[in-house]
Amino acid sequence: MKITCERSYLANALAVAGRAVSSRNTLPILSNILLETEDDRIKLTATDLDTAIRGVIPAGVAENGAVAVPAGVLTDVVSKLADAPVTLEMQDGKVTVRSGKSDYTILSLPAEDFPVVPEVPEGTDIELPQATLKEMLRHTTFAASKEETRSILMGVLFEARGQNLTLVATDTHRLAWKQTQLGSEVTTPVSAIVPARPLVELERLLADTVEETVHVRFGNSQVQFETADVTLVSRVLDGQFPNYEKVIPKAAERKIVFDRAEFLSAVRRAFIVAKQNSEKAIFTTKGDLLEITAESPEVGRAYEEVPISMDGDNITIAFNARYLMDVLNILNSENISIELSGALNPGILRASDQSDFLYVVMPMQA
Repeated sequence: MKITCERSYLANALAVAGRAVSSRNTLPILSNILLETEDDRIKLTATDLDTAIRGVIPAGVAENGAVAVPAGVLTDVVSKLADAPVTLEMQDGKVTVRSGKSDYTILSLPAEDFPVVPEVPEGTDIELPQATLKEMLRHTTFAASKEETRSILMGVLFEARGQNLTLVATDTHRLAWKQTQLGSEVTTPVSAIVPARPLVELERLLADTVEETVHVRFGNSQVQFETADVTLVSRVLDGQFPNYEKVIPKAAERKIVFDRAEFLSAVRRAFIVAKQNSEKAIFTTKGDLLEITAESPEVGRAYEEVPISMDGDNITIAFNARYLMDVLNILNSENISIELSGALNPGILRASDQSDFLYVVMPMQA
């Protein structure tokens, strides 16, 4: 194999594919990136056996071939080269990297040793703007569980029915729900749980424009996300996602509206104390004011006031302050509302200008 390509293209493709390389894996071949020529392009593939990412960049191909190269070493070398064309040549189990006066030789492994990267040749297909899916992932993946003992909750539920695509994530303490309308109806209803970790990587890869689209194909045990130059394939989690519709309250006795930025700043300050006591903050409404308090035997006491408008009676309720900060950090709306029924009932947080998003948070013992 012998190819020449632009350094910036190669560095970016290595960074993208490298996100699928697992540092915890015990199989040496999985710390490598597979390089393959294809017409006037080069494909770069990495996998941890659960997730695979493939990038494609243009290249001048003098000699076809394939080779597995240590991801960390090749990425470090290419990222630090001068911005000039890079030539990669494979010979005798080694890959030579040349650019300008720089010349590196890296030990490689046969392409045949690299695991076969799965494809999703058939399934249910949907297509939507990259910016739309990117926003949906940003609004949901953060709420997925981080505890490996709850593997099914470490995923995000994808539901596609009719012309609606819905994403849901929960760790049982909070739940994020986001929906969008597709350009056409799905041929077969979809219900698939995709691990949150590759979805976080996918969010980074997607563009912020609605002109560029992403093609999603749901197979029996895998899902494939494909853009013009990047493909991500992930396994689908096997199991039953909780009945999230039962968790979402159908009605509320009171509605509190507040300025997002002002409320977030107050909660952040109270969190300094709250984080020392199970991250608990207590919220008390008094007419057009919301009092926020937090106490810790080790630190002391925090008190904040935020102006609000409210329909309904006053209430005192406790929430995990971090769960509120997590969602407020990703929202851009000026005004936010939270709907409450009682001190022991979950609250629903909504953005004033986003009817397609809601966030359910469970209360703590006040």
